[in-house]
Amino acid sequence: MLKIKAASLDVIEVGSGIPVAGAVILFHGFGADCTDLVSLADSVNSPKNIRWYFPNGPHTVEIGPHMTGRAWFPLRLAELEKRGVDFTKVAPEGMDRAVDQALKAVDALRLKNKLEWNQIVIGGFSQGAMIALAVALRAESNPAGITLFSSSLVDEPNLQKNAPARRKTPFFQSHGIQDPMLPMALAERLEQVLVQSGMEGMLLPFRGGHEIPSTVLREWSSWLKGTIFLLRN
Repeated sequence: MLKIKAASLDVIEVGSGIPVAGAVILFHGFGADCTDLVSLADSVNSPKNIRWYFPNGPHTVEIGPHMTGRAWFPLRLAELEKRGVDFTKVAPEGMDRAVDQALKAVDALRLKNKLEWNQIVIGGFSQGAMIALAVALRAESNPAGITLFSSSLVDEPNLQKNAPARRKTPFFQSHGIQDPMLPMALAERLEQVLVQSGMEGMLLPFRGGHEIPSTVLREWSSWLKGTIFLLRN
């Protein structure tokens, strides 16, 4: 495991296979940091020629007394915990800049490893999943797949306009039916928009909250085997 720089973002790199056949790039959620999802690289049977990357959000945010985390764009934590959030009509303030930074970082990692977009799975958890989907929509071509752990519908008018460009792209989506922060109904609507746009995937609901349970990881591992893990030299 190494700490590297990709464009303006700090990134954790996992894997040392040579030559590199593909990459999985995962963005953490609000209040976490680039270490939060690193364990996912060990939770699946990943080929040695697959690199894993975990970028760090550009914003430092308070998550408790004398405690800080990172974020992709600012949110009011108290409001998030009390009411949840609804970004269905417009993107939240700061998201566009975050997507731009994330896209530049992904391109830097892609060029470093001499990979095409169809050799990369991009995804994330919660706020990080929102960033990942937006980055995928701005990509030069279809990624190998998109992972959306506990995500939500963001800026539906813009999504309906741009998602058809990612037609045939596989996606994996999961969401807890008791999620108190990002309502299940918005996850279901997100799935509808993606499928209607021609993307290929489905929502995996689970009995739980804002999390990635072991049942989801097992299904995700199987999904990866049908996408990027087929890229072997």
